Amino acid sequence: MNNPKTELDYFDFTLEPGKNKESRLSEYVDNIYVSIITHYENQGYIKQTYNSLLNQTFPHWEWLIATHEIDETLNELVKIDKRIRIVKLEDDESLAKAQYIAAKEAKSDLLLLLCESDLIDKTMLECGYFTMLTNPEGVWAYSRMVNFHDKQGLFNKKLAIYEMAKKNIISRCAFIRKDKFLELDTFMSLPSEVHEDWYMWLYFLSKKYVPIKMDYYGYWHRKLSDEKYVMVENSEEKSKISDEYIDKMKSEIKLDTNIIEFDKIYKIDYKDIPQKIELTKKDIFPLAEKKRLLFIVPWFVVGGADIFALNLIKGLRAKGYEISVITTKKCDYVLRQKVEQYVDEYFDLTSFLKEKDWASFIYHIIKSRKINAVVLSNSFYGYYVLPWLKFHFKEIPFVDYIHAENWTLRNGGFPKDSNSVAMYLDNTYTCTKHLRHIMYNIMNRNIKNIKPVYIGTDPDFYDLNKKYEGEDELKKKYKGKEVILFVGRMVHYKRPLFAIEVLKQLIKTRPNVRLAFVGDGPAFEDMKKKIADEHLEEYVDLYGMQEDVRRFYKVANVTLVCSLREGLTLTTYESMSMGVPVVSCDIGGQKELIQTDCGYLIRPYQVPEQQFEFDYSENEIEEYRAAIEKVLLNKEKVDYKELCRNKIVTYFSIEKMISDMDKYLSKLIKTGSTTDKNYCNNIEFAERYLLLNSMLESLNRSFEEEVKKNNEQK
Repeated sequence: MNNPKTELDYFDFTLEPGKNKESRLSEYVDNIYVSIITHYENQGYIKQTYNSLLNQTFPHWEWLIATHEIDETLNELVKIDKRIRIVKLEDDESLAKAQYIAAKEAKSDLLLLLCESDLIDKTMLECGYFTMLTNPEGVWAYSRMVNFHDKQGLFNKKLAIYEMAKKNIISRCAFIRKDKFLELDTFMSLPSEVHEDWYMWLYFLSKKYVPIKMDYYGYWHRKLSDEKYVMVENSEEKSKISDEYIDKMKSEIKLDTNIIEFDKIYKIDYKDIPQKIELTKKDIFPLAEKKRLLFIVPWFVVGGADIFALNLIKGLRAKGYEISVITTKKCDYVLRQKVEQYVDEYFDLTSFLKEKDWASFIYHIIKSRKINAVVLSNSFYGYYVLPWLKFHFKEIPFVDYIHAENWTLRNGGFPKDSNSVAMYLDNTYTCTKHLRHIMYNIMNRNIKNIKPVYIGTDPDFYDLNKKYEGEDELKKKYKGKEVILFVGRMVHYKRPLFAIEVLKQLIKTRPNVRLAFVGDGPAFEDMKKKIADEHLEEYVDLYGMQEDVRRFYKVANVTLVCSLREGLTLTTYESMSMGVPVVSCDIGGQKELIQTDCGYLIRPYQVPEQQFEFDYSENEIEEYRAAIEKVLLNKEKVDYKELCRNKIVTYFSIEKMISDMDKYLSKLIKTGSTTDKNYCNNIEFAERYLLLNSMLESLNRSFEEEVKKNNEQK
């Protein structure tokens, strides 16, 4: 049994910033808002460091390189970019002194300390600038850290003042307010043996200066095994000198210093009205003949909605769109890096801004990128910021894509949210006709602007005739067995525990049946416990999250979908594309794809509100057992492989979905927004609507955190 994966399992260390120059580069425009400080000793990596700066989404920077020797590399950099300045040192100064000398020449009020061999994510300057702008009480800010090169790892330690008295837990790459940095005149005489960054953070804490931790991997630190580039405490004397300075600062830190971390819940006040932020009147990106989209989505984890969004982004990118992504719900690094490979920029608002400042940042992105259209999908916040954004951008089309109704979530979920702001939306796209019917006839949408667009899948990628890595091992393992496949996020509304109950009945007459779960999620531990309690380890395999599920379809006899709420599951598309029939709960739009030629539908015995009620109906269990038995026996000799696959290839390809979305979006971009502008003129409503929602969400999250804390204490 595999355990759920961690961020480290998903992280790709080969995706170093600055390996290449981006095709889309921001252009230098007048104002300098960040001064980058680097001490140069010719370690051989500075060109990649420069590329990581050149690729920044935020062009308002200068780079001050402090060095005692100007070589050809530096001369070349200065010639090609007027934002680079050389600060000539008289001697081979210590890092601390070199940084201090360079800082005094900085044009901006905000510094970024960056080692010559290290790298930053292409959104680091923009995120850092905005986190400092919106939190004026903060004196310095840093991000999570990636160790790469000779040693790899992720560093994400919680910011705790008392921990700083034991060891340095803050990375040396940080944004610092210039006036506070220049208080460190001791840097001019600080011995080279002292950990200058630790000394600096301790000094700031002794003054009760507020630190900020951005909650994403913005800084890449090159870990080298070569002793030349590694600080080694190779003598008692050096250690003694360092301890003398560090211990003095440790004794002066204030443990009650405030900190800003974005995993905290910050209350929103009635005065927290979003402001327009415009840093320049000039364009920061070339006005090429490209269509520019902004996607506002909750997150990118591993679920059908997330895979759909990724596939849509990939398809539109291939058609020449520039794409910016904003996410509004905290999550681990799961699909983020994969998405980043197909977009021009990715901003997780939860990682560097308090919610009160989200709208201002979105305004900045739309304005500075000259966005042509905005696509919302499953972002609760997105619907509530929509009236405010539409007031400021009346000519820009806003559309949304919805996957399913959810009566356990705000009495209808995202379809209800969409209906409430339908007058601001040019189009709503649904993944099924079933959902369009519900939004019109049950939820009473009064504006007729819904278009069904099936999610589809890629039949060339999910092709049963191809050979996949790991396929032979699975075939060997399941030789002579009948495999029931359950793919997706392991959450209780998808009822993985119910699937185990169905298995228990099947193995009474078919002991060669095996149930394979592929995916992870909140229900994973409950599944492991049930399997152990029922002594079913021989019959159930837990594979956890898998990058590629195709080999599992190759060994499957039937795919099981027993969820209590769905639109039309991506699993169903994939399974049928691989020629595997599906036994599914008759929910959402599943009937639009599954008929008796490719599986069976079972009417639901439970409603979504009952997802945590595990005393399942024996009749429902029997219906699933019987349907799976029919597929396995196949007395009618149905050619499931051919029928299932042909249906996907003919009617439900991802190529058709992308073509439809491109057609709709291109038309809207050409015509501009078609919504009634009169609806968009009430800024007082827009501000209040967003503000009250944000305040309510803040209270809800505070309550949830309190309940969670109490449960943990119990």
